[in-house]
Amino acid sequence: MDRTEEFRLAAERGDTPLLPGERLWGFWEFTYANSALAIATWAFLIGGATAAFVGPREGIAAIVIGNLIGVMLVALPTCLPCGKYGTEQFTLLRSTFGRNGSRLVYALAVVLLTLGWLAVLGIMFGRSVDSMLTLLQTGQAAGTPAHPLLVAVLAGLAIVITGLVVARGPTSIKWFNMVMAPALVALMFAMLWLIFAKHSWHELMGLAALDPPSADKRLNFMIAVEVNIAAGFSWWPYLGNLARLSKNQRTSFWPNVIGVFGAAALGEVVGLLGAAAMGHSDPTVWMTGVGGLVVGVVALGFVAFANVTSMINILYTSVVGLRQLGGRLMARVSWDGLVILFCIVPLALAFLTPGLYDGFFIFLVWTSALNASLAGIGMADYFLLRRQRISLRAVFASDAASPFAYWKGFNPFALAALAVGFGVYVLVFNPQTLAAGPGFALLSASLPAFVAAALVHWAGARLFGSRRFGDYGHREAATPQPVPAVR
Repeated sequence: MDRTEEFRLAAERGDTPLLPGERLWGFWEFTYANSALAIATWAFLIGGATAAFVGPREGIAAIVIGNLIGVMLVALPTCLPCGKYGTEQFTLLRSTFGRNGSRLVYALAVVLLTLGWLAVLGIMFGRSVDSMLTLLQTGQAAGTPAHPLLVAVLAGLAIVITGLVVARGPTSIKWFNMVMAPALVALMFAMLWLIFAKHSWHELMGLAALDPPSADKRLNFMIAVEVNIAAGFSWWPYLGNLARLSKNQRTSFWPNVIGVFGAAALGEVVGLLGAAAMGHSDPTVWMTGVGGLVVGVVALGFVAFANVTSMINILYTSVVGLRQLGGRLMARVSWDGLVILFCIVPLALAFLTPGLYDGFFIFLVWTSALNASLAGIGMADYFLLRRQRISLRAVFASDAASPFAYWKGFNPFALAALAVGFGVYVLVFNPQTLAAGPGFALLSASLPAFVAAALVHWAGARLFGSRRFGDYGHREAATPQPVPAVR
């Protein structure tokens, strides 16, 4: 392998910024990647959860409003800077949180959450295949797994397949997405057609919520909106590292509208209508009722592999971040070794904690308390304080030579903003009990957390930031040129 190939692989794996000519994804390739990421069983489950709170008419509005808000507020502070500079998301985050602060954020937003997501999606894969086998054997779908051990084994298999694809690098991911994404979108439209073949639009819009938590319809609607905002914010740890593979800023941003928002909203609407029509939120149950035996088997098969496409994309972005933030120890580990290392815990979780699937909804809402705050901090830092200019030289320099060293590698006012945003979220809306606090029925919980974190970070940077402490107030027109990392 010549040195040119070595540098290309290093850039693809996050060690150095990607030059525009080295990036893999045009507009449609990134759209396919986003669609493959967004369409999984979780979209159907979120749609089913929405059907529990409100009827289909209000549910469609909640899905569109919530996902559009969440996806746009995540894509702006993650995709635009990563697409501009071609730099790994958590490496670039040193400018906001400091080198050690970015490691802490990575541990919170990626390690804890992604390990859980990989296990959940793997279990979803196993449940889908289990339901397909049960359907073939009995002609009926069951709401609980018929073969729990088989579900765990299949979950492990899904994680292994994911690791094998990611180990081959982003080129293999690109082609996997280009095949699966159009097929999954076609499946969504086929399921919609089958639903409308059995139920008219007027009939569907007249259905009531399956299990409303309150007699207050406005509160129920806002809970539905909040769930879908949480779904939008849940993409925060992943979109930046996908966007760095796109060819320019325009390509890094707009495919999120079609891919993540459009595909996720489509899947959730299908889940909403299917759950409302069949009276059951689990897609492995209502798909059979909508399509019958043959269609149910085919649909469950596609849905199972839809989980794998999502797992591939989130595992790639996570390993890229781990490679940069793990310090000298991780720098000595090969790419394949890091992939294996990251898959160990999800494999254990898939076998030891099968209840993660049933706790999916609570897990999702908790992630928004963190991700909404991180998105608010990113918005304030990149757009208001830095005006879309970051010095890559400072990002990759040693702490002794970088204004992003902050205080022992931590930016205290960014971390304070994260804590405040998280606290505001839990005060306004308890993710564990779904108990609504002050202002929730009007403002949701994610938006107050987003605004609170943004304001605290902006105020802290304006009061305490300087050219030496965070490079605030100094606007060097940085260009996306590769700078060797100093470890």
